[in-house]
Amino acid sequence: MPIFLRLLKALQASTINVSWTFLFLMVIGHSALSWAIMSSADETVASSFRLWMYFYVTTTTTVGYGDFSPQTPLGQWVATLWVIPGGIILFAAFIGKATANISSTWRTLVQGNANYDGLTGHTLVIGWHGEPTANIIRILQADPNLPDDIVLCVAADIDNPLPGSIKFVKGESFSDAELLTRAGIKGASRIIIYDKVDERVATIALSVYDQKSPTCHMVAHCDNPSTASMLRRTLPGIECTQGLSIEMLVRSATDAGISRVVNELLAIGQGATQFQACLPDALPNDESVRYGDLLMLAKDHYNVTLLGVWRPASDEHQLLNPPSDFAVTKGDTLYYMGSQRLSNEELIGLFQSALGRVT
Repeated sequence: MPIFLRLLKALQASTINVSWTFLFLMVIGHSALSWAIMSSADETVASSFRLWMYFYVTTTTTVGYGDFSPQTPLGQWVATLWVIPGGIILFAAFIGKATANISSTWRTLVQGNANYDGLTGHTLVIGWHGEPTANIIRILQADPNLPDDIVLCVAADIDNPLPGSIKFVKGESFSDAELLTRAGIKGASRIIIYDKVDERVATIALSVYDQKSPTCHMVAHCDNPSTASMLRRTLPGIECTQGLSIEMLVRSATDAGISRVVNELLAIGQGATQFQACLPDALPNDESVRYGDLLMLAKDHYNVTLLGVWRPASDEHQLLNPPSDFAVTKGDTLYYMGSQRLSNEELIGLFQSALGRVT
């Protein structure tokens, strides 16, 4: 038995380095030569291509139904000394190579050695911290407006914590450009940075910022407002979230039900939720409409409630509940609450309806 096991392991090891093309050619050659000898022996199993393929596959894979078998002495000797031994060896080589490839692929995916450099439009989550990160991923997966691809990038000695659910990349440090490249940072649409320590959040954000594409939206969570303020000053365009549990606790005590309102706004699977949309380039450059008109028309036409406006080029950056006469124009970003996201066509129609009301 030990000798047999050593031979089997040696066979498996040798087939790993053999190409699939070579194996297929070996099978074709073995099958063709076997058929030629069987045909010269006037065996029934070689009388047609269909019958021969059936006999060859069932014999070499050791299934052996027994409904067809060689009848002549020459055919029986050929089956005994050539077809069966050669077929079993080739079949074992196929199984060995397939097993090695599947095992190698699984190890690559689970151990974080995969390369997603060509992936686009995905969400890149940086850092793994147990249940909080798992909850972030569950919320992302529950949002039907986001693509299915989520890449988790870690700099820790762990295997994929959510195999089969997400893509996984592992490396030594987030400052390693090769790790971020394998995570597909150039094609990512959004990046989420979460860590329990603000200093690490800042370090990761600084390492990642220059690697991402200009259109990628990066979000980082900071517990300390000063860290969030520093990142906003240093990295233009980054969005920093802050822990609001204490603020929500106090506001709920002074105005009952505030926590329910916030939870409803942030919920993915129930009720209305919040969205943002930039007014499309198709709108005229020199036209503007009153925020109050947009507010009423959005509610009347789409049951959408506008929350605020963001204008990057203005000193008044993000306005929550702006005055009714605030002028909204092309390039402004609207924040709104509704049951679903508005399309570009609906935004253009809304703006044109407000223009018609002005004129």
